[in-house]
Formats: sequence, C-alpha cells, structure tokens
Amino acid sequence: MYLPLFFESAGMCCLIVGGGEVAWRKMEFLTAAGCAVTVIAPHIHESIRSAVEQGRVAWSGREYCSGDCSGYQLVVAATGNRAVNRAVFEESKSLCIPVNVVDDPELCTVTFPAIWRDGLLTVSVGTEGAAPFMAVAVRDRLAARAASLPVWVEVAAKFRAAVRSEVSGWDEKRLLYQKFVDAIQSGDPPDPPETNKLSDWIAWIEKLRGQAG
Repeated sequence: MYLPLFFESAGMCCLIVGGGEVAWRKMEFLTAAGCAVTVIAPHIHESIRSAVEQGRVAWSGREYCSGDCSGYQLVVAATGNRAVNRAVFEESKSLCIPVNVVDDPELCTVTFPAIWRDGLLTVSVGTEGAAPFMAVAVRDRLAARAASLPVWVEVAAKFRAAVRSEVSGWDEKRLLYQKFVDAIQSGDPPDPPETNKLSDWIAWIEKLRGQAG
C-alpha cells in the first residue's frame, strides 16, 4: 500500500540514473514540477542533452557508482539494467531516500502517478505500480468530466479566505465549506463576489443553491 501525498517540489534535489527515453520522460515530469535534476549516465537522449545545454538539468557522463545517491531527496533508476537498478534501489533505501525504479514495482518505495494539473487543481491517479496504463485512462476520464472544476477551485480559495477572516470555529467553517460544495454547478461559476466580505459570499452561494433547486 502506498501513502498518497503532495510534496513541495520547488528546488527538490532529484537524481536520475540512466539517460534513455524513459529517463527523459521522468526528467520532464520532475523539471515541470520545479525539481533540480541531475542525470548520471555515460550516454544521454538528445532531449536530455538539449536540457543540459539549456541549463535545465545537470549531467554526469559516467556509469553509476556506489555513493551517488547520497544527498538527494528523490532517486529514479531508469538504466534498463536490473542489476544496476537494484544497486540504486538498495543504496537509496539504505539512506531512507525515496526511490523509483521504472517499470519494476518490487524495486520502488515510491511510484509516479498519472496526473492532470490545471491551475490550482491537481488530480493524481495511481494503481500502486500494478497497471500504470490504467491510471492514465482513469485520469483522462476524470479530466474530461471535470473541465470546469479548476475555475471553481480558484473561486473556492477566495471563499475560504473570506471564511477564515471572519469565522474561527471549525464546525461553522465546515458547514460553510459544505454549502459551497453543494452549490457547485456545471460550467464556470457565474459572477462570484469580488469582495472579501463573507456576507456577500454567503448570499451568492444561497442564490446558486436556489437556482439548482
């Protein structure tokens, strides 16, 4: 069983051992999240080389050596050589560093989910490494049905700020948040308040709920 969490990834030090197409895909995933990525491989995919030339990632052009994982916050092994991948896994695990060995769930302490990110909303789908292709299919179906939700999340963040500025009790907060959720409709939110006044937000929510009824 895996524990689903979201980490602050800006500047997170990540190591990728391997330089092929799979390593490139993991590099793209990590750099898009703001991670600081280092690649260790004697040869690298042309897209990784381009990223190195642009200063987006660092590259050490050699084979993996024991001790390379030290100091990183996440390690990915994508060499295509199971013996090397296992060595990376064992070193990382011994150092309590999260490690992912691509397409080898037995040698993973973390897995990469299929994600859909739009604005403040991130949907992450995982299958505990059992069927990653199915995670992608589920993600795509959810994304297709939730096209307007990212805008609602942005509005919800403003509503939450109004609630927190005027309400201290958790029970009352929870009730107000539930009213907001119950008011969600298909499509973009119609003309939400531009103020931080809670009474304006409550009136807006009640109007939406009335329209839904």
